[in-house]
Amino acid sequence: MNPRKQRFYIAAAGLLAVIALAWSLIGSPVVLWHNHQLKAALTGLTDTAITLEQAVPFSWDEVYTFAPYTSVEEIQEVIGTTSFNLKEAASEGMLQLVFLDEGAVTAAVCADPDRLGYDVDLAGAAGGSLPAKLTHGENIPFAVERAGGIVRLTPQ
Repeated sequence: MNPRKQRFYIAAAGLLAVIALAWSLIGSPVVLWHNHQLKAALTGLTDTAITLEQAVPFSWDEVYTFAPYTSVEEIQEVIGTTSFNLKEAASEGMLQLVFLDEGAVTAAVCADPDRLGYDVDLAGAAGGSLPAKLTHGENIPFAVERAGGIVRLTPQ
């Protein structure tokens, strides 16, 4: 084999290995981008009431929230799919939202509201039990409140 071609194939294989490693460590870049869009959209809200259909800037069919300490395996069982972006909420008070679009995870948030700058009471909108699920089109109104630098969405 030509040494130039051999070097090219080795470099290409190395690049693919780096991409695969990065994907497994940080997850899907689409999910990370949607998480960023969600933060920008929710922290920038100026309305006093809004639905998730109006607030979320990307396509989604279902959104879930889970109790703290719910394992990733349990989350995957409930949502019916797997994703490197899913995490277990490691303490009380953490916000965990998993958005699905056509059965695939399109956004996955698991962090303290203080760090995110927003909080969404999805369990209250779904009747108070966890895990909770809302489906796109339910158009449940949320009150938008700002307190301590955090935007809170609570069901009306």
